[in-house]
Amino acid sequence: MVKKIILMFLSLLTVTVIGVGAYGLTILNQTTGTLSKTYKGFGNETNVIAENKPMTILLMGVDTGSGSREDPWAGNSDTMILVTVNPQTKETTMTSLERDILTNITSDGETVQAKLNSAYAQGGAKLAIKTIQDLLNIHIDRYVMINMKGLVQLVDKVGGITVNNPFDFDISIEENEPEYTAKIAPGRQEINGDQALVYSRMRYQDPEGDYGRQKRQREVIKKIVEKVLSLNSLSHYKGIIESVSDNMQTNISLDSNSLLQLLGYKDALSTIHQYQLKGEDATLADGGSYQIVTSKHILKIQNIIRKALGMKEIKTLKTNAYLLDGDDSLKENSSQVDSQVPASEEAPVYQDFYQQPVVPSSQDTGVVTPQSSVASVTPVAPAATESSSVTPAVPSE
Repeated sequence: MVKKIILMFLSLLTVTVIGVGAYGLTILNQTTGTLSKTYKGFGNETNVIAENKPMTILLMGVDTGSGSREDPWAGNSDTMILVTVNPQTKETTMTSLERDILTNITSDGETVQAKLNSAYAQGGAKLAIKTIQDLLNIHIDRYVMINMKGLVQLVDKVGGITVNNPFDFDISIEENEPEYTAKIAPGRQEINGDQALVYSRMRYQDPEGDYGRQKRQREVIKKIVEKVLSLNSLSHYKGIIESVSDNMQTNISLDSNSLLQLLGYKDALSTIHQYQLKGEDATLADGGSYQIVTSKHILKIQNIIRKALGMKEIKTLKTNAYLLDGDDSLKENSSQVDSQVPASEEAPVYQDFYQQPVVPSSQDTGVVTPQSSVASVTPVAPAATESSSVTPAVPSE
């Protein structure tokens, strides 16, 4: 769900300023107070934006259940996407993270074996960031988080979006979630915010399950970005900013200086590559269903992210994920690797540019997507999780 917001979020800020010139700055100045409500920092953010360096942004969409919870930020982070934005190569990548990946989650000196998306429920954005840093062995510079109400309002404020329902039946989630009654008919459809939420959440009728849902989420992101870029009314931009502010949290400071600094990343949004970190189905001794990653797959994903940031490829895997070996048993990886990049190392310019957002196949990316299989396996007892060699983006507890 959240993936739809971040590219829109960056596009909104940069396109507003550049696309509408001085008038756009006037609107942004008028809404600075509104935008300041979204800031939830940890006190140790780096100067990556001010220095116009390649950066990583973790996008999270919070599942608020029926929407009746008192705390609009309670729940699991059911959508997680790591975005890289590189102003030097003028490219952006989005890597979707399967929420059911089995990981070690460490908090307050205790380590538990759990699904990736439960890190947010256990310790908020701070613990989610730390856990995903350890999963991917990469530093996360910033995060953006949105709840379900924010998605609905966002789509409505841009005037709706156009999607293509590939199935021969109406997309609906009413059977499992009666409070959501919107439906999307087959084929090309203009949809509003309530429909976009349903379109992004449905998975039980999709033959690809959660992976199919994530494809539709990426489609919605792209459509929101396109719609934002097409807007030509200043009142539209102001309305979008005001609606998003109550339903978004981020540690990206939004003032007149930082908004101008974000302009340095605008060109990177024109070329978007999309990837997926997948696992294989496994039922553990506790009866729970999980996704278990292979060492080959996650190492390739780590190197895709590193390449996007202009960092050197690594040969040795370090991760907090449980790994599936050839015997369908689980083992914990504890290999050490230094993933720091020298300050003097510049990002190379890659020539395999795509001018339209695409979803590369495994042949294009070199990423091996594991075939889904169900196995009943017993995990090796977790050892103490080693701290990441990368300095966390959040303070230690």
